[in-house]
Amino acid sequence: MKRLRLIVPKNVLFDKRTAFTVLLLLTLSVGLGVAQQHRRAVGMNSPIREEALRAHIKYLSDDMMEGRGPGTRGGELAAKYIAAQFEALGLKGAGANGSYFQPVSLTGVKADPQTTLNINGTNASESFKFFDDFVAFTGAQTDHVDLDTDLVFVGYGIDAPEQHWNDYKGDPSDFKNKILVMLVNDPPATQQEPNLFGGRALTYYGRWTYKYEEGARRGAAGVLLLHTDESAGYPWSVVRTSNGSWRYDITRTLSDHTPFLKMRAWMTDAAAHRMFQLAGQDLDALRQQAASRDFHPVKLNLNGKISLNAILV
Repeated sequence: MKRLRLIVPKNVLFDKRTAFTVLLLLTLSVGLGVAQQHRRAVGMNSPIREEALRAHIKYLSDDMMEGRGPGTRGGELAAKYIAAQFEALGLKGAGANGSYFQPVSLTGVKADPQTTLNINGTNASESFKFFDDFVAFTGAQTDHVDLDTDLVFVGYGIDAPEQHWNDYKGDPSDFKNKILVMLVNDPPATQQEPNLFGGRALTYYGRWTYKYEEGARRGAAGVLLLHTDESAGYPWSVVRTSNGSWRYDITRTLSDHTPFLKMRAWMTDAAAHRMFQLAGQDLDALRQQAASRDFHPVKLNLNGKISLNAILV
């Protein structure tokens, strides 16, 4: 398995989608702090200028940066540009020998469109189409994964003690080596609790990253997120594009026992309704049940078979 090494500013880890945003915000926030100190010292108005900010953005968003993907020439150019801005601000590097960079080993994975998903119900079965019905990739850091296991609907897939919310009621063994089916976003606030999970604000419990992490902690083989434009905040085309390209994880070593999912997947709303019909279940009714603290996980009487192929770098 080939590994790539990404050079990034100290204590900052990136995926392809967030590298530019985090790097730029770091630069601008540090610059703001220096500017504020300077302003307080000399009693000046803020020296931050719109033209300067636009220049940074124009340069870093140029096509020559190749999307600033990890391991690409454009990604290295963007990182060096940010380091140059740090140096211009008079900041000292926190890396070895005063470097602005920290070496990080990443493994890149890209799902093969030939990946197949078959769901078998009691009386019928259906094959779902990659990209059109679902997308999936693996966290196993291997080029092939086969799963043949049952599906369990766990509502929003959240365990939040401070909110007195637990979607994992029951025997912990019910979730191990299963595919957990989850709703995206947080449970909706109510009139009685207008600030439940931050109201309309998205908490980390509502993020797909949390849901994958919690599923892995429960020993699940995979997590399947059910997409709607409203709950996700973006259309299926965004899910399809972002999950059909390269994804990066910290390269695991033999001593790393961090739990991971063999399958991380999304499914369209239309495909999800068809899947729940195979189980004799009404997805819309289950969504309503999942919006309550009284919700209990539902074994769907469905068996999922997925053959997931991946390209690694």
